[in-house]
Amino acid sequence: MKIIYFVFFSFLLSVGLLAQENDSADQNSLLEPITETVDQGSVFDTDEPLIVTLKYDISSFVKHKSKGEYIDAELFLHLSDSDSIVKNIRLKARGNFRRGHCFFPPIYLNFKTDPIENTELKGMRKIKMVTHCESTKAYENYILREYLAYKLYNVFSEKSFKVRLVDINYIDTGKRGRNYHKYGFLIEPVELLAKRTGSIEVKPTVIKPEEMDDATMDVVALFEYMIANTDWRAKAGHNLKYLKSLTNFNEKVIPVPYDFDYSGFVDTHYAEPQEWVSIKSVSDREYLGYCRNSDEEYLDAIELFNQKEAEIKSVIANFTYLSERERNSREKFVDEFFIQNKRTKGMVSLLKNQCRSNEF
Repeated sequence: MKIIYFVFFSFLLSVGLLAQENDSADQNSLLEPITETVDQGSVFDTDEPLIVTLKYDISSFVKHKSKGEYIDAELFLHLSDSDSIVKNIRLKARGNFRRGHCFFPPIYLNFKTDPIENTELKGMRKIKMVTHCESTKAYENYILREYLAYKLYNVFSEKSFKVRLVDINYIDTGKRGRNYHKYGFLIEPVELLAKRTGSIEVKPTVIKPEEMDDATMDVVALFEYMIANTDWRAKAGHNLKYLKSLTNFNEKVIPVPYDFDYSGFVDTHYAEPQEWVSIKSVSDREYLGYCRNSDEEYLDAIELFNQKEAEIKSVIANFTYLSERERNSREKFVDEFFIQNKRTKGMVSLLKNQCRSNEF
């Protein structure tokens, strides 16, 4: 049976059913690869911000951001006060909504022309970087809150996206010559997540409901409920990635959530509930998990969250890049969830009332 599964997933790989983003623009670069190395250990296994400088034509980038086209840039990785590595990369704006809304939309950093060596990022072509969107204190808090949301889900599963806070100096080589100093964060590439967990990424279109790991999906759904995020859907794979183990062929498909800027926990001013829910404010909660056959299935996730309460609150309390007032506000927001979650009978009734069919 293991051989059959191995052949099946080898076939998926060969016919391209595994999710890979099309990046035809990568073929057009005129830059030659450079062989500097980044000997820094694990990029995502530290809470210390990575200090970087990005030098590019910001004026042109902002003007043409809606097109999502690559432009050349220099990336300086400041590994210490005296040690920096320069990478000749390309970058482009990403995100359907934020490309139109943000002055500084999120970007892809593309290393194909100048690959990073000697870290777990070796061979990775693109890394997502979440940026500050607008140059105000409110937007800096949005960035830090969304970073923190990723760290909260890390508490529940190693099969989750790691993130790295980035302290960024932007140098504009364009006409305006305006420079900026802002926080952002890097999101672990899905290829690295798959490699780290001995998995492969699978498209949602090839997954049958019975192939999904129900327990993990329930944890994802309750986590999204905790942070008051409705900007996700299980069946369509909206803001979810799916992983299948390469070594344990009896393990079902694992969902991995991402993109939390529409959650009540992050509470961006532009966020609004999605069209498939009944709530009117992102600070309210609605459960989008699948309906289960027994109360015990709901209770498994409910009890897990109650066990993790102290750890969740500790992650928030120790995140000193947010002000004490901000941390207290975020802790109060999740505390409202835990007060509700500890009333297990009422919580089971609520989840049963709001749950969705597996066609959602």
